[in-house]
Amino acid sequence: MHLMSVDGVSAQVDDRILFSDVSFGLSTDDRVAIVGPNGSGKTTLLRILAGDREPDAGEVVTRNQVRIATLSQEAGFDGEVARDAVLTADATAQQHEAEALLDRMGIAPDHPTDAMSGGQQRRVALARSLLTPADLLILDEPTNHLDVDTIDWLEADLTRRSCGLVLVTHDRYLLERLTNRMLDLAPDAPGEPAAATWHEGSYSSLLEARAERAEQRQRSTERARNLLRKEIAWLRRRPKARTSKPRFRIEQAEALQAQAAGDPAAQPLRLGTGRTRLGTQVYDLEAVTVVRGSTTVLDQVDLGIGPGERVGIVGPNGAGKTTLLHVLAGSLPVDAGEVRVGRTVHAGIYEQQAGAGMDPDQTLLDSVLDIAAHVPLATGERLPAHRLAERFGFDSHTQRTPIGRLSGGERRRVALLHLLVDAPNVLLLDEPTNDLDLDTLAVLEDHLDGFEGTLIVASHDRFVLDRLTDRTIAVEHGQLTEYLDLDQYREARAATSPRQTDALRTSDTDHGRRRAQDNQTRQQVRKQARSLERRLQQLERRRDGLHTAMVDAAQDPDRLLDLQTQLAEVDDELSRTEDAWLELTVDLEV
Repeated sequence: MHLMSVDGVSAQVDDRILFSDVSFGLSTDDRVAIVGPNGSGKTTLLRILAGDREPDAGEVVTRNQVRIATLSQEAGFDGEVARDAVLTADATAQQHEAEALLDRMGIAPDHPTDAMSGGQQRRVALARSLLTPADLLILDEPTNHLDVDTIDWLEADLTRRSCGLVLVTHDRYLLERLTNRMLDLAPDAPGEPAAATWHEGSYSSLLEARAERAEQRQRSTERARNLLRKEIAWLRRRPKARTSKPRFRIEQAEALQAQAAGDPAAQPLRLGTGRTRLGTQVYDLEAVTVVRGSTTVLDQVDLGIGPGERVGIVGPNGAGKTTLLHVLAGSLPVDAGEVRVGRTVHAGIYEQQAGAGMDPDQTLLDSVLDIAAHVPLATGERLPAHRLAERFGFDSHTQRTPIGRLSGGERRRVALLHLLVDAPNVLLLDEPTNDLDLDTLAVLEDHLDGFEGTLIVASHDRFVLDRLTDRTIAVEHGQLTEYLDLDQYREARAATSPRQTDALRTSDTDHGRRRAQDNQTRQQVRKQARSLERRLQQLERRRDGLHTAMVDAAQDPDRLLDLQTQLAEVDDELSRTEDAWLELTVDLEV
């Protein structure tokens, strides 16, 4: 059934055009994701579709009697209790359905909305939109402030629905499994309005189309390099009697050189950890207890984290993930127990409120330069800070913009820059993907993938946890439980339902216990092998980078000697790591 027609729609904020001449139709079979960089107008377009904002040009025609339910970024409650806030969306909704959905969201039905945090209000707003009968569901970042379990449930719920769907989300698993059309809002050049490009299929279809365009650019780059060689040869062969090069030839060579350089942001970048290398100890928690009011958030927990480990922190909302990160960062004292931190640890923490306390009158670039002018790379080279800012989507004009004029998502990106420029050897990240667009997420993950220090990340983003971590710690009921990976954690959570718990109890024989112990041992070995594989990849990348740096430093004996020393250390660790990995592999094959 046809639901809506969008014809030549444009929108602008003040004198800035967000997008123009956007046209498409929507039916009940459509599951559309709108993607694009921060500031391209994704939320504005959702508001236009929902009827909450008039377009500055064009029109939106909605079929008569089409029911639309929305989730916006502003909850808009008046202090009513959660149950009433949900039921006002649809008087026919049964009270028990509302209470069951609120329980799924971790919200007490009688909790007043004006006493809730922003995250709690967002979950109530999501429950309200899901309970509203709708032919078209419009959702703006529905996974924000949800834990992994609830996101899994939401994905299943949306999959079962037969209505049309339009959403903006940074959850790539949701994009891949749930959508069948992608609207890419992205400017052709910085400062230009966003152009609308449609892609049939899921998120992977969009990535494939982008990859094809990148290959075309690469072919253009190769052609430019060949032409550049000819131009340089011509300039060098000029007749000796000629005292100056023709200006057009010089300009042509310069233009070709810029094109031949390709996109520097597309080149891999491996961040270093400053001058301080991690020792053998990073964090050791012994019988640590943290009490908040009448609630024991952490109850005599033990935890050890070593150098180079990549740890994902998961658990329900309010379980204590942020508390654990603050304990590790040293910003929250414990009520009992001991926290031992390695002498060489230089930790940096990225918090959920990142970007809130910045000087609004200071320019983006000045705020970065106040921390450091260069960022150390794993190769030993140093990258100018403004180049790293470019990789995070800040062009030269934006870098000179006062922070107070940046959007919330842009300020969070600035906070990430501040963290990385400081070159910590331990990164503590609390929900780093909130309010970041997909392109920025890809850049951040690429940098973190090559980070050689210890990474500890609390996140609801399943893609991030799968890609960047090889150890999963769950925080729940004051305790820490370790899992091989996110999938094992999700399976364990699913098995806690009463029906599955009974099934597990009936199979608890001696044979079952021995088999469980064997499986646990193999899982531990497999986890260690995965960790060593990741370390091998890091070391191989670092070795390749050192070889490249040595070629560039051929005329600098001191620099070359330092690089050779680093290379010997890397080769030695590579050999020891390979031996350990081979030994574990043999154990797994037995």
